[in-house]
Amino acid sequence: MKSLPMLRAALALRKVRARLPRLRGTPEPQLDLTAVRAELHGMLARVTPTTAWQAGPVLESYVDTHVADWLAKVKVHHETLATELDLLAARVAEVRELYQVHHDDQTGVLDDLEGAVSHALERVSDPDSPYFQPEPRNHRKGGNR
Repeated sequence: MKSLPMLRAALALRKVRARLPRLRGTPEPQLDLTAVRAELHGMLARVTPTTAWQAGPVLESYVDTHVADWLAKVKVHHETLATELDLLAARVAEVRELYQVHHDDQTGVLDDLEGAVSHALERVSDPDSPYFQPEPRNHRKGGNR
């Protein structure tokens, strides 16, 4: 049976795996050129020979404004995705740390079992040796824990 931290780690990884495809599927802002084209044609229709010298800067500023608006939307989309990915990376780092702690605990248990088996083999191979009860590593003073 898994311990509670390992269950939490498995659930966190499941949430990360569920969130990644949704992040890939988020649509990026599109540059809508049909509306701009229609508006520019309407503006050009109103240009007369006497106002032609003023039309250039007005048309350029309209296009620049539209492109700047699109760039702002793209930047917001990018920053949102980057933030989501940072949150997912933090979850993955937390899960990795939990698995490392669990691995270290299991290594300690295996070391204790190895010591017990070694002690039992010594007792079987040399019955005249003095008896002592092996002390688990987590009960020793000044050990790894």
